[in-house]
Amino acid sequence: MATLVIVESPAKARKIAGLLGAGFTVRASLGHVRDLPGSKAEIPERYRAEPWANLGVNPDTFTPIYVVPASKRATVKELQQLASKADRVLFASDMDREGEAISYHLSRLLGVDQPVRMVFTEITGDALQAALRATRPLDLHLVAAQEARRVIDRLVGYGVSPLLWGSVGGKLSAGRVQSAALMLAAQREMARMRFTPATFWSIRADVLTRPKFTAAVTHVRSSEHPQGRPLARAGDYTQDGVLKGGVQVLEMTDEQARALSAYLDGREATVTSVEVTETRSRPAPPFITSTLQQAGGRLNLSAKAVMDAAQRLYEGGFITYMRTDSPALSDEALSEARREATRLYGPAAVPPQPRQYATRNRNAQEAHEAIRPAGTTWRAPDRVGLSGADLEVYTLIYQRTVASQMTDAVFDRTAVTLTCGAATLGAQGRVLKEPGFLQLLQEEAGEQEDQRLPRLQPGQRVSLKARPPEGKKTSAPTRFTEATLVQAMEKAGIGRPSTYAQTLATLQTREYVRLTGRHLAVTAVGLLVATYLARQVPEVVQNDFTATMEAGLDDVAAGETPRMAYLTRFWTEGLSKTIRRASRDAPSLPLPQLEGTRLRATGSGPHLVRGGQSMPLPPAVIPADLDGAQADAIMQGTWTAQKIRPARARPAGEGGTTRKRRSAGGAAHPRKKNERS
Repeated sequence: MATLVIVESPAKARKIAGLLGAGFTVRASLGHVRDLPGSKAEIPERYRAEPWANLGVNPDTFTPIYVVPASKRATVKELQQLASKADRVLFASDMDREGEAISYHLSRLLGVDQPVRMVFTEITGDALQAALRATRPLDLHLVAAQEARRVIDRLVGYGVSPLLWGSVGGKLSAGRVQSAALMLAAQREMARMRFTPATFWSIRADVLTRPKFTAAVTHVRSSEHPQGRPLARAGDYTQDGVLKGGVQVLEMTDEQARALSAYLDGREATVTSVEVTETRSRPAPPFITSTLQQAGGRLNLSAKAVMDAAQRLYEGGFITYMRTDSPALSDEALSEARREATRLYGPAAVPPQPRQYATRNRNAQEAHEAIRPAGTTWRAPDRVGLSGADLEVYTLIYQRTVASQMTDAVFDRTAVTLTCGAATLGAQGRVLKEPGFLQLLQEEAGEQEDQRLPRLQPGQRVSLKARPPEGKKTSAPTRFTEATLVQAMEKAGIGRPSTYAQTLATLQTREYVRLTGRHLAVTAVGLLVATYLARQVPEVVQNDFTATMEAGLDDVAAGETPRMAYLTRFWTEGLSKTIRRASRDAPSLPLPQLEGTRLRATGSGPHLVRGGQSMPLPPAVIPADLDGAQADAIMQGTWTAQKIRPARARPAGEGGTTRKRRSAGGAAHPRKKNERS
């Protein structure tokens, strides 16, 4: 046997074996082959007397204990036998820091003194041959960064989680990434509970031209305000339902709104201005991990389902590596995207020069290339032989990548101002003049709801037909969906592409959040955990601290910070001191929407405290959704669950959806694992 190539997954191994052919044996490590002990039984005998043995890490020297889990022993034994017979061993795990660590641990277990890395971002014959020509030594800086990440996560998890057991109760968990993500969701949930709606009015009239259009009152003049005062809108109010400081607007009563609407009905208005401007809409960059997960929400796929599909597509040779921070494309990919756009829509579909997109993340650790179709010749979605979620995700990636190299969409935007007595009305319309990339992304074009305005001239008189005035209320902050929480995590610097989906899954598995429809509602346990951590171990839920820890890992990976210095700064000089000082007092949280009502942790679970009484809170109750009548029913023991089932996320690979996408090839079609913690 000449060459042994070791990858991470069996599916990838089979695909690569078929492409490399004779002279190569390709096997899978099934992910990590060594890790910190997962239980007391896994701790080697020589360490069991150490006071820190249960941690699996010496907190003074940060020396980890590595063991081969029982589930991986047969795999390791087989790889050792194959390596002993091979002329050469190539470690071809993923090219991020986790993959580098897998290769490192494999090399130690297989006795390979000078490990050689084979790295690639797509599984095609050309890419594999290029990788064979460009092998490199192991990157020990990446290995150090992964080990620092693993050690700090173990120390944080094992240090903070027991605090939760003693204060909130139950076998709860905390983590460097999951706790910061939970705090984002909990802050949004608390804002919903504190929210007080404000009422404002929308007064509109149809303008009876051909075609007719709708205009809305924007200002009303009076003797006190001859220039007119703008009508209050939702954005003029605070979350407490009062006007923002310094805002000068007209707050109308019910009677005033109806009187103004009645005044406009049947009258003529004068066109005072018509402004026509050309606007352009640029195509979005190719997908990175976070934006792909966000786009998956449009397909009714969870973040995990999107990543599972992307994993299958990568291993099947359909797309490039799906964990990346960079929207950049290689020169070959730029050329192929432009060729595809030209094939579909002609030479005018692409601008004179390729569009290149730069990463927004200065520390993009996995910045090799955007997620795109694999190879140098791409297949349209109706020609790949895929189905279900795999086809949907491939279609998203194909269309987004090709569209990123197409011309701008160009619109004519018209803004019209009219006057009728003391009222000023305004209307806007937008007409697509040059479709550009919207030829491919037809759904985005269809999502625009711009009205078409007729040709109008200043001074022209037009008739109005008033619509009934609409009393509106400001809306409470919207709960996060999986997609918007990933977006918020990315913006705050919490986690990395390899952790987003697993973090969301952990929050739901721990029942800190629950899907209600497509939104993530924070449970009573989640609120109490967030409350406790914010008061006792605030660092683990602070965005800046968590983002700084992530940036520190990037510095370790770049060789700019030694692993020991990183761990000393964040653990020895930071979190360990906070954890030692932390109280185990049970957290208690006022519910702002219910006066005199609190949520309190007890040994038997969350309790509702109201009117001097304490009663267990039914697990089905989301605290932010409680009203006074429901709270009273809980205190009286008469509460019953409403028969409303939260929508479940569609599992990976499950077909069927309420929406359809149209592939670039013209065919309509409906709308796994390896996530690392």
